[in-house]
Amino acid sequence: MLQWFNASLNRKIGSLFVLLLSFLFVVIIFSIYKLRLIDFEMKQVAEVDIPLNEVIGHAEMLQLKQHIFMEQFRRLGGSNESFSSPETQFDQRRDALSTLLNRAVNIINKNVERHKIRFELLEHEALLSEIEAFHQHSDDFERQLGHILSVQNISESDWRDLENVAFLLDRSMGIILTQIESLSLEAAKYTEKHEREFMFINGMLGAGALVIGLLLTVYIIQVIRIRILRIHHQVDNIHESIETGTPIKVSSVDESESNPQDELGELEQDLQKVVRRLSDEMVSRMEAERQLMVLVTKDKLTGAYNRHKWDEQIKVSLDLAQRGTVFSLIMLDIDCFKKINDQFGHQVGDAVLQFFASSLLQCLRKSDLLFRMGGEEFAVLLPQQPLEKATQVAERILESIEMTDDDRIPPFTVSAGVSTYRSGDDDNSILTRADKALYQSKLNGRNRVTSEGA
Repeated sequence: MLQWFNASLNRKIGSLFVLLLSFLFVVIIFSIYKLRLIDFEMKQVAEVDIPLNEVIGHAEMLQLKQHIFMEQFRRLGGSNESFSSPETQFDQRRDALSTLLNRAVNIINKNVERHKIRFELLEHEALLSEIEAFHQHSDDFERQLGHILSVQNISESDWRDLENVAFLLDRSMGIILTQIESLSLEAAKYTEKHEREFMFINGMLGAGALVIGLLLTVYIIQVIRIRILRIHHQVDNIHESIETGTPIKVSSVDESESNPQDELGELEQDLQKVVRRLSDEMVSRMEAERQLMVLVTKDKLTGAYNRHKWDEQIKVSLDLAQRGTVFSLIMLDIDCFKKINDQFGHQVGDAVLQFFASSLLQCLRKSDLLFRMGGEEFAVLLPQQPLEKATQVAERILESIEMTDDDRIPPFTVSAGVSTYRSGDDDNSILTRADKALYQSKLNGRNRVTSEGA
């Protein structure tokens, strides 16, 4: 069963189609069987019961005439003068009745031999026996009637004997008629029963086929709908990723669906593979863009932002300042850096620059920005910091550098100039004031902080 659920969509639909065809085949076979059975029964009705019913009609008429004859013959005392040839009349009616009964016997025997009698075979055989008994009673009645007609004075015992024989003959005929009628009703009852069974069972099978077909159709539609919704979700993730520029959200796949067999499952898995690859490509591209941005905006040696980033960030700071946000600028320069390069070499000079940049970052907030303006000169943007706070930060930086004790680099000092935003400043004016303050620190003996206007 589990293999069927994981089978291909073509196989699922094919197997369900075969199941429905098999069910319909059973319905058709059952219908054929029932129709043949009903046809057989209707043939028995047509070839046996209807002819026997005709025999009943004629026999009842002859029996009625026999009753009338017997009443008249008894009422007139059996006089030959009252009847023209009573033996002849009885013989005529007996021959007609015998002909009818022989016809019934031939019908039954013929259909028994051809195996066309299905209902109450024993009762049909009993009917044949009763017809034989009727012939015996008829012969007895004929002999008794001949005896009465041959005597001059008919005694009461003779009349009683004739009436008894007539009663037995009449009763035998009544039994024959009752049996024939009963067999006809039995055949009709069986036929009606099979018709009802045929309609009921065919209706149930048809309803079952309809229900099974509907359930299987709903199942297939649900499977296709779920698969399409998942695919649609993946497409939506791709669109969202393209619009936002973020990596694609990749949904996890259940282990049971890791190896789907149906076509929509394979399509979903292929699409997910494409989405994963596209997501990986986007992550790689974003990482490449990030690294490229680092290369474009940061100094490779010290990790501080470069002049390109400075030009971008100073404009942002000036725009914010024009809206009422204050900021300050610190310009820093390593004292006698050329002497360090000349005495210890450029590798040591590079180490000094790296150490200086890392020391600066430790003294700054996360919101503060460090820039390498060129050579050994650095700038620090301090958002929302007035001149006094910026000066204190610069002094803390100088103290940190002066207290450095690292065997890998020679001791060095730093000079600093501090300026703050003034109304109407541009990128050149605030930078120029910080440079002048730095130059003043150099003139005053280095290793000191000078604020603008000091």
